Amino acid sequence: MIKRFTGFCTVVFGVLLLTFLLIHLVPGDPVEVMLGDSVTVADRAQLRAELGLDQPLIQQFGTYLAKLTHGDFGRSIHTKTPIVELIKTRYPATLKLAFLSLLIGLSIGLPLGIYAALKAGKWQDLIVTIVSVRLSAMPAFWLGPMLMLIFAVWLGWLPVSGMESNASIVLPALTLGLGLSAILTRMTRTSLLEVLHDDYIRTARAKGITEPNVIIRHALRAALLPIITIVGLQMGSLLAGTVITETIFSWDGIGRLLVESIEKRDYPVTQACVLVVALSYVLVNLLTDILYRLADPRVKFAS
Repeated sequence: MIKRFTGFCTVVFGVLLLTFLLIHLVPGDPVEVMLGDSVTVADRAQLRAELGLDQPLIQQFGTYLAKLTHGDFGRSIHTKTPIVELIKTRYPATLKLAFLSLLIGLSIGLPLGIYAALKAGKWQDLIVTIVSVRLSAMPAFWLGPMLMLIFAVWLGWLPVSGMESNASIVLPALTLGLGLSAILTRMTRTSLLEVLHDDYIRTARAKGITEPNVIIRHALRAALLPIITIVGLQMGSLLAGTVITETIFSWDGIGRLLVESIEKRDYPVTQACVLVVALSYVLVNLLTDILYRLADPRVKFAS
């Protein structure tokens, strides 16, 4: 447990340090973005001093870490809004989108993967494999606009973008969920094929257990560990990688907030967004380890 906690702290600190350095090394000055080119040098110097940007980088980083230990993420350079309030407003939208996308991915990927494994080598398996490969090769910046064009523009069934109604989440969730379902389909098929011909599966069938019970209670449970690994990694990716999808569909989540803060050179907001994303990813990995233990008691936690 100590080793796990140490690794957690190391990852978070590394993310903070790397993000801080990259943000400050990227060309562009937030003072110039805020004031424009028509102000005097004295005005720029005054604002830079008020924001603490005239201090050495190591001192700025130390001040930032000291505030974090007290739960103070600071304020937005542009809006002066407490960053905690921005995170509270935007993060639930990202969580909602990520969980619905995961639900869509599981609802499509698991049944198709099981079906493909049971029809291995037949034309049904070939069709499922081709579709899953094609879906996994479609990037979000292409699939999203295609879904928008079909279901929003041509058919008029769903909103194009925004968050005005409950239906607004369908297209971005489909964009993320379809890609996830393709990965889950292939992983479920591969994992099931590895156990379907094992002795205990033949024994279960010989005892007269119905085929659905053999597949669900015996074969699928034995094949769960690789599937849990993929689900955990993809959930972390959904929380961290919804930037493109949120931007395409104008979904006001933390991914879009991150993009906006980078464009405006709003250092504190960018650092806070990256920290929240990193923490989410680490916590999802911890939850994945717990699910490992529940799925297979032989798996032990690292000391």
